[in-house]
Parts: sequence; structure tokens; C-alpha cells
Amino acid sequence: MEKADWLEEVYSHINAAFESEHLPKILDLVRQPSVAGTGEGIDECAEKVMELLRSVGCVDVHLEQYVKSPVVVGRLNADVENAPGILMYGMYDVQPPEPYDEWIVPPYEGARIDFENYGECIVARGIMNSKGPLVCFLNAVDSIRKTLGYMPVNVLFVVEGEEELGSESMIPFVEAHKEEIAKLDGVFLNGARQDEQGRPAVLLGNKGTLYLDLEVTGGEWGGPQKIDLHSMNAAWVGSPAWRLVNALSTMRQGDDILIEGFYDDLKPLSEADEQLTRRFASVFDEEMFLNERLYASRFLHDMHGEEAVRKLMWTPTLNIDGIWGGYTGPATKTVIPYKVQAKVDVRLVPPLTADMMLEKIKKHLNKHGYDDVKITVRQSSPWSKSDPEALACRAALMALDNSGYDQGYAWPIFPGTGPAYLFTQRCGVPFVSYGLGQGGRIHAPNEYHTVKGLRENEMSCAAYLYYLTKLAHEAGQ
Repeated sequence: MEKADWLEEVYSHINAAFESEHLPKILDLVRQPSVAGTGEGIDECAEKVMELLRSVGCVDVHLEQYVKSPVVVGRLNADVENAPGILMYGMYDVQPPEPYDEWIVPPYEGARIDFENYGECIVARGIMNSKGPLVCFLNAVDSIRKTLGYMPVNVLFVVEGEEELGSESMIPFVEAHKEEIAKLDGVFLNGARQDEQGRPAVLLGNKGTLYLDLEVTGGEWGGPQKIDLHSMNAAWVGSPAWRLVNALSTMRQGDDILIEGFYDDLKPLSEADEQLTRRFASVFDEEMFLNERLYASRFLHDMHGEEAVRKLMWTPTLNIDGIWGGYTGPATKTVIPYKVQAKVDVRLVPPLTADMMLEKIKKHLNKHGYDDVKITVRQSSPWSKSDPEALACRAALMALDNSGYDQGYAWPIFPGTGPAYLFTQRCGVPFVSYGLGQGGRIHAPNEYHTVKGLRENEMSCAAYLYYLTKLAHEAGQ
């Protein structure tokens, strides 16, 4: 028989089991190297993840090989009828730990220390991104099953080993399992989502990216075509460097993007997104963002408060990532480079697509006389957006509101980019990320997660599953 209110009992089990059972499982996984870029420890780590899935009752645990690292798959079937279903997405690969000499403890030791001003922490590669959150979710599931004697949610576990390489295997994986995924209530990614002030957050979407190479060489317009020239020839030969700079300057002047139609296709926000945006703005700490995250003195156009928040979330951007060509060494070398390149990225928001923005950029350059600029698309990734009213999203928001922490907020769309679009756009299911816990320095030496945060993260996972079942029952599932 199902229990209606079981969350507090599960919390008690997590507290009782955390030090003796749960934390050792977390440490065992972070002590296993798994660097996708080199392949170090990937197969061994995948085996450990399979063992963890089996230990919480998963069936059909197996590996699926697509590009490089295998995807670990397992199914945990609910023991009750009409249970909600989610895909739990995770990753077991990590960034290389180098430089080793900047770590205060060995990166794969799983050391438990008092770290700076954060209190008792685990300092290890992968503890924050993302082995710690993966095992925390599994520990929460274990506590639910042992407390209730049954599992109230169907969970399809999908744990990839190439996230740090761009999730190449997830594209064919999702295509192969599209029908199964489309029947689920949503996709959940666990993570430590508390900010510097301890305020928890829910992520419901992210921007997309169009990444371009722009290249200018000599041609009909002038300029050297085969070799760099001595700069004494600048008096009578055109410069590809100046031509690229001038082309870029037509696209943006000062803080304003000048590409015709760049913002024309944007749509008004839904009422739910409006509410979440205003909620975020109400707790937005401008000084903290500028001083501790951005190391900047001001926002563009001297924006403040809600205006800055809306700009960050809901507008596309045009950014120069780098420009190079000619001589850039420490000495002197007077040349006119024959080839100059720039890398440019555009952040995409709904409903913009990479093709739409690429066409606008091409038309703009052609109109201004720069049709010789060679454009190469290096990468594109669509945006992801989940309906805040969807069951999987409402469960996360309810867990957030009942977390015991004040001033929780949601990102209706996060300014970064990720693979969530594979689920939201290709399968039509919401993707949501939530979790208590604090940590940092991902991809850097001394990656850390507070011990308290790991315990509370397990509780927030249990809370998410609790509110998912509660909402499903209320909806008559």
C-alpha cells in the first residue's frame, strides 16, 4: 500500500545512513579517474556506475556504445500503478585535473578537509561536476526504497561519459530511444544549485549557440593573397586585418548590435515566464554578480535590476571570442598579414534558430560590401525551454519552495548552453535541473563540495521525487 506522506521518514533515513553508507559511495566514484579527453579510467568508471545502478534495484543495466565513451543505461521500475516516469540524466566523465601542483590535495583522493571559508568539504575532481550529484540521487533513491519498501517513480537512468567533449553520443542515443523518452513526464538533472548566498535555484531552460569562424584574405578588393607582406606596403596595398576589423565594426558599435533584424523574431513572454523572471529579479544581487562572478564595474548601458536580468535571459548576443592573424609574438615584426580570422558566437533564445541568425549575418555583411568574408559554422546547439507548468517542472519548483531556504528562484532560461534541447525539442519532454548543495571550482584545481551540501542534496532529490508523485496523484495519473 502506498504511503501518502513519506518525505520526513526518508529524510531520517538519509541522515542515519549518510556517513556510514552514502558518503563512502560518493567517495568511491570520485576516486576513480574518468577523463573523456584521454580515455583514462572511462571503462572502469562506467563499470562502477553500472554497479551503483544495480545496487538500488535497477534492471536491464547495460552499456550502449555510439561515438567514444559508452552510455550507461538502467531502468528502475515503480512498484505501483500509474506512477510518474522521468529520465535521470547524469555524466561520469570529468575534466583533466592538471595542473597537479595547484591542488592542495591529490585530485582523486577524495579528501575531506576544512576548506577555506566553506567549512568541511570534499575536495576532488568530479565531486561537483558531476559524480557527487549523480551518487546523491542514487542514495536518495536507495533511502526511498528502504523506507517505503517500494519505488513510487519509474526512472530511466542515462549516464553519459562524453559530456566534457560535447555529448556526441547523446544525439544517436536520444534518436534510438526517442519513443520511450517521449512517454516520460520529464528529464531531471541533479546538481548543487545554491548560489554564494545559499539561495537555491531551479533551471528550466538554456540558450542555444551558433559558433562561427570569420576569415578575410586578400582578393578582388585588394590585399595580399598568398603571403604576408612587409608593412612598408601599407601605403598602397589593402590590409585583411583592417578589413576584418571594419567588417566586425559594422555589426556592432559600442554596446549596440547593428545587424538588421537581429531582434525582430523575438516573442512576448508567457505569463509563467514573466512571473519567474520577476521572481529572479526580486532576489537579484547586482553587486555580487558584478564583483564576485563577472569582475566588472558595470553592466552594458548602465542597466540595473530587472532590466539587466531580462537582457541576460531573453535577448540574443553577438560576441567576439578571439581575433588573430599576422605576427603576435613578443618581438617586433612589421607585416601586412594575408589572412586574418575571428571567432564569433551568437547566443540563441526562443524562437531563434542558428539558420535564422546565420542568414541575418550573411545578409548584413553582403549589404555592407563584405561578401568576401568567409563564414564557417563550427558548432551550433539549439536552445532548450521547458514549460514551468509541466509536472516535472512544478515538482522542482515545489521542492524549491519547501526547501527551508529563503529567496529561492528559477532560471526560466539560463544564458549558457547544453544538451537539454535533445529532450525538449526532439522528444517534446521538459528538462529541469535542481538540487541543494554548494560547491565550486569545476574544471579547475581544488574542485569542492561541502559535506553538508551533499547530505542536503540527497534530501532535495528525495523531495523532488516526493512532489513529483504528489502532483501526479493529484492530476489523476
